[in-house]
Amino acid sequence: MKVNWKVRVKNPLFWISLIGVIFSPVLAAMGIKTVDLSTWNSILDVLKTFVSNPYLIGTAFMAVLTFLGVTNDPTTSTLNDSDRAMTYRELK
Repeated sequence: MKVNWKVRVKNPLFWISLIGVIFSPVLAAMGIKTVDLSTWNSILDVLKTFVSNPYLIGTAFMAVLTFLGVTNDPTTSTLNDSDRAMTYRELK
């Protein structure tokens, strides 16, 4: 897969989307709402539970793979970026 990752990782929306993709299924599987994460201790408890649960790790991994498939360049017929996009050094 020929993708210009150097430019994509500079985009804050990429990171916001990735974090949402990882934590949405994890929080749903644990039955936690975002309002339940009102203290640092509650966030640490969620992280400890996540790390100790292979199912949640697998779910997050599959979500990341799906995210990477969605980040394809819609202006091309393949998963690769266009030749023009590969020449970018900064966000357009």
